[in-house]
Amino acid sequence: MTVADLAGVAPASSTVAQRVAEGLRQDIIRGVYPVGSKLRQGEIARQFGVSTTPVREALVILQGDGLVRLDPQRGAFVFMPSAADLSQHYEIRIALEALAVGKAAERFLPEWAPSLEAYLDELQTQPNAERSAELNQRFHVEIYQRSGRQQLVDLVKSLRYASSAYMYIYRLAPGYPNEHLDSEHRRILAACVARDPQEAAAATRDHLGRTVDRVTTWLESHARQARTE
Repeated sequence: MTVADLAGVAPASSTVAQRVAEGLRQDIIRGVYPVGSKLRQGEIARQFGVSTTPVREALVILQGDGLVRLDPQRGAFVFMPSAADLSQHYEIRIALEALAVGKAAERFLPEWAPSLEAYLDELQTQPNAERSAELNQRFHVEIYQRSGRQQLVDLVKSLRYASSAYMYIYRLAPGYPNEHLDSEHRRILAACVARDPQEAAAATRDHLGRTVDRVTTWLESHARQARTE
């Protein structure tokens, strides 16, 4: 995102800060700023063609999302959670996403299924990690939006953003379980099509539970490797 992307927005610094935060969020997810790298306010301000004030506000927003840590001595840097952090994060996600998918299944209409199936078809053979992360996010969020519970959807989206950077990194790791994830996603969709909220919630809990187990194992391995280097 550049200054051109900010054209036409209101001059309020908070609005600009939100745009800068979104641009930085996407850069972190894509790996432009690797985990642990320092985020320098002056460089970011020049990148987006803004002053440092909205950059500071953007970094606070991203800290709230869990993508950035602000340290009085070290400054701002891209955050990698511990396995314990991730487990606690997913406890909340599992509860909220199971609720959202159950509510969506209660009112699910047949015409909602084709676009979701298209995401899964592309995701199954998509080699690009960035596109895979986007498709995965779209699949889940589009289902949750069918719940009719916008506050719930907004909470879930915020939590999913907070795990998007390290999920992207995990997607690049050897042994990424694409086939297992495809079957888990299709189980969730089938339950929604059948308008079975209990099964949809159970499928989502199983899917997220397996995901956190896989990623936790990967994070622990990543931490051990980092200590030996």
